[in-house]
Amino acid sequence: MRKLLLASAAVLGGTVGFTGLASAQQTNLPPSPMQGIVAAPGGISAANNNNNYQAAMLPPGPAKNPVPGSIVTRLAARVVFYGAVQSSSLDTTAGNPKEGNAGAAKLDPYTTLGYARFYFGMDGMMTNGVRYGGSIEVRVNAGAATGSTANNQSSANTTTDTLYVRRAFGYVAQDNVGILRWGQADGPWGIFDNGVTTFQGFDDGGWNGDLPGAIPGNSQPQFPFLTQQGAEYGSSKIVYLSPQLAGFDFGVSYAPNNSALQDGNCSAAGTGCYNLSSSSNINDAARFTNMYELAVRYQNAFGPVGVYAYGGYMGSGQVNYTGPITQATPGFNNLNLGTGGIALTIGGVTFGGNVQGGAVNGIGALQPKGGVHGIAWIAGIQYSTGPFTIGNHYFAYDSQGSPALVNIAQRHEMGYAAGMTYGIAPGLTLWVSYVYGQRHQGDYNFQTGAAGGGYAYNDVKGQAFGVGTMVRW
Repeated sequence: MRKLLLASAAVLGGTVGFTGLASAQQTNLPPSPMQGIVAAPGGISAANNNNNYQAAMLPPGPAKNPVPGSIVTRLAARVVFYGAVQSSSLDTTAGNPKEGNAGAAKLDPYTTLGYARFYFGMDGMMTNGVRYGGSIEVRVNAGAATGSTANNQSSANTTTDTLYVRRAFGYVAQDNVGILRWGQADGPWGIFDNGVTTFQGFDDGGWNGDLPGAIPGNSQPQFPFLTQQGAEYGSSKIVYLSPQLAGFDFGVSYAPNNSALQDGNCSAAGTGCYNLSSSSNINDAARFTNMYELAVRYQNAFGPVGVYAYGGYMGSGQVNYTGPITQATPGFNNLNLGTGGIALTIGGVTFGGNVQGGAVNGIGALQPKGGVHGIAWIAGIQYSTGPFTIGNHYFAYDSQGSPALVNIAQRHEMGYAAGMTYGIAPGLTLWVSYVYGQRHQGDYNFQTGAAGGGYAYNDVKGQAFGVGTMVRW
């Protein structure tokens, strides 16, 4: 689940719940009222909001603006529910006839899914105008299904639910100096794109939303764009965003490793330590170190045309691998990739796209040595008027996929999503959504998740249709 800030009337004037939010100097766009940033005036205030997402706070917004010498505390929540039907290549698993058909299983085509989130925050302002504060986003994590021949009721399933922290950061800001944020939160890639040029602004995010959760995971194409993705915002980092000048602002961030805000977990240097610099374990070697992001954004309006564009670079080191090099463990390259996107808005219609590529694999993972670069592109269009937003996007992603198949086969993935968002009443939103995707990699079995599968399950497909609601307060 994943995933937006405020819409400039000039750039995305009609997005559901955002109409009329404009600023001559600050124009952040929000693709989705769902994914954890800002909703609308009178809406809920999420972890990222109009007080902490840029150098200058944006009034009005869902988060109340503090005045000099005051603080404002916040507690908000949202509950999402979906009813969905799905079909995929992995709905049925054949059993082993030699062992009494052991392992045989089949999925129902229908299900319900959803989640709950809590948002805690504080925003303050010193008497000299300097702003400061912090935000926490807490989510519900569902455990595996529980049941036995003695008790097959749902009560035991509820006890496997846990709460976990998804975002947690502090900040200090001044309009003409910029904003400094620190903690487990979005870097400039996620903040500046904000799902706009990657077209996550209809239903609850398309392929970066929640409906794909109805489809078996190995049938789902990976949504590779590192914006509103936990792979980007889940690491603990320091972020600086500049003030805006002539429509431009820039941002930088630094994360020493891929850990969140946990305390150190090592009694002595060894596999699994967050801050390893070297290891003989190939699983450690797949982790980045010293990851940094650079990004620049441009926002302006030319007559009836609103322009929102951004570009960025991401680089890193890695945990040095000191073990043996084999076909199955080739080692990894540093992150070294770029992104760029644009969204144009005319009369409520927004269209554009984004390209991301370089030394990367999967969703922000390190590229295996000798493997192909990851190249992804997405295009989308959406229309907003009053309480309605409708839209779609299509993306394609070529990457190495399985490290064990370097110089043998690479992975190809695509996804299409279409949906509608309708604001029924304050605090109540309706979604209708459809997603379709497919994946292919020669000699890789997507059912077992292992290389060396020959022709079995090299190609898999999945699709789902759902109707959902969000209640927020």
